[in-house]
Amino acid sequence: MQIEIFKKLALLAAATCFSFSVSAGSLSGGSDTDKMIIGDSIFALSGDIHAYLEEDLNEDIDTHARSGCQMNGGNIICSSRYNVPNQYDDASKRGINTVIMNGGGNDFLLGDGGDCTTQACIQEVLFAIEETISGLVADMRNDGINEIIFLGYYYVEDETNSAINKLSMDYKAANYPAMGVKFVDSRDAFLGNERVYITSDGIHPTAAGSRVLATLIKNALD
Repeated sequence: MQIEIFKKLALLAAATCFSFSVSAGSLSGGSDTDKMIIGDSIFALSGDIHAYLEEDLNEDIDTHARSGCQMNGGNIICSSRYNVPNQYDDASKRGINTVIMNGGGNDFLLGDGGDCTTQACIQEVLFAIEETISGLVADMRNDGINEIIFLGYYYVEDETNSAINKLSMDYKAANYPAMGVKFVDSRDAFLGNERVYITSDGIHPTAAGSRVLATLIKNALD
């Protein structure tokens, strides 16, 4: 079944790579910042990653990330109005050159993926997430965004979620570079340091974990 997942995702990646290779666009300047953040509570809950990046880079960064938000649909914590694609759609892109993003975890924790009991269901949700990300990347290219950074999730203690995360992150690591997306893989940096880098809720980064994630993102920036 995992082979079938990768076959479908590979076709999607190929289509996105083609879009990346032929797209062109530009945005007029004028904004005080050239970077924005969109995504979920990994960014939004504490705000530490945002704060560390602003301090490290000595510049303002727009952030539209919200806790609980999914890549597709919505839930009681974050309605579909504020899901990750809509965060981007509703944001001013004036002067923005770089988008730093994450997302998809809540599609399993709070969305349809939370009810999955079969590999086929997991496949469907993963493909829907990647399809949305592919479309979002195409929109960004059309808007003249030159740099897209995707922050991957680290492993958590829950074995089921970790298995799904491995499948998703392995796909991203293999395919996003060809899509023109810089994939920041946080798994190795957190491995063995979970008690220090992950809060007691088992999901979100501590201040120390956020410091590590901010550094990984900073190192990926042009």
